[in-house]
Amino acid sequence: MPSEPVSDRYADSRSAYFPRHIPRNEAQNIKRVAVLLPFNSTNADVQRQSKGIYNAIQMALFQVGARDVILMPRDATSADPQVIQGIAEDAVKDGAVAIIGPVFAQQVPAVAAKAAEVNAPVLAFSTDVSAFGQGAYLVSLTPSSEIERIVDWAAKDGVTRFAMLGPDNASGRTIEQALRQEVAERGGQVVSVEYYTPGNASPQEQARRTAQVIEAENRSYPNKVAVLIPESGVQLRSVGSLLRAIANVTPREVRFLGTGQWNDSDIWREPSLYGGAFPAPNPTELQDFEKRYQAIYGEAAPRLASFGYDAGALAATLAANERLDAAMIQRPQGWSGVNGLFRFNPDGSVERALAIMQLQNQGGVKIISPPIQAFAAGS
Repeated sequence: MPSEPVSDRYADSRSAYFPRHIPRNEAQNIKRVAVLLPFNSTNADVQRQSKGIYNAIQMALFQVGARDVILMPRDATSADPQVIQGIAEDAVKDGAVAIIGPVFAQQVPAVAAKAAEVNAPVLAFSTDVSAFGQGAYLVSLTPSSEIERIVDWAAKDGVTRFAMLGPDNASGRTIEQALRQEVAERGGQVVSVEYYTPGNASPQEQARRTAQVIEAENRSYPNKVAVLIPESGVQLRSVGSLLRAIANVTPREVRFLGTGQWNDSDIWREPSLYGGAFPAPNPTELQDFEKRYQAIYGEAAPRLASFGYDAGALAATLAANERLDAAMIQRPQGWSGVNGLFRFNPDGSVERALAIMQLQNQGGVKIISPPIQAFAAGS
């Protein structure tokens, strides 16, 4: 990542964007932040997430008090890299000193390439690790961050043997890779990985093989075995229930582990998952944000909205102080957001201070391992 400050090549030019409601003679010090999101997507959920992210960014600007920071929303629905690159180029020529978005991994390189021409940072929302190292910072909660946290907690709790049962897709393969890396770093062993066809609510063959492994491992290594189920929604409830029914173990003997996909109140009522644990941002700060969002917009905040708030607050704070350089963005102590403490690595990946939540027998969850309050110096 370049450490030079953002170039004023376009920000001070005649072609720079000036909002109509601000007299030109009063707009000399404004900082322009482009927001590239798929606002016009035909997918209703994608459109809802985009609206939520943008709403949250506006909330952040108001909260930060960034009066000289204005937003330039641009539709980034197209899957064509050339189209996306053109949109990013227009935003840069309109004077953008930072870009928030896009949300799809395949769009990140095109946006980052244009932003790099003026050293403008890109705060993207993709969770796809293929977007790392493309010149953008990924704000979203990534699978690697989640797996690092849940494996670290389980290892400190005595687990040395890990199994995995999950969907056969790109996300599942990414999670397996992260699981193997984190387990190996802690001296443990991945003893089984089974994949089933995504959407298969009853993968009995794969569940049976997984059950046989964890039962045998538990006999040889009692109370040192865990199984990771990186699934969500109704599918998770079905797979979790199937595995629990087949496996002759209790939650006290073999730990059931999940990812952030488990952070869903509907899942918390599934008896087969009681006792299971998953990583998540500190719920206290997140709930406060969600209440404020509901009060302002009259609807629940979509899943990605809180990350939009964090990106907006960071961009506005740094733009107002004219410190949108890599050294400041990557500062070792990180930043505080509604999703908790976070910081960026030089390759653009994000580290997040996550809590470990456990499903309770009566439904609901509780924090069994709080997030760290500060990143260790030099780490």
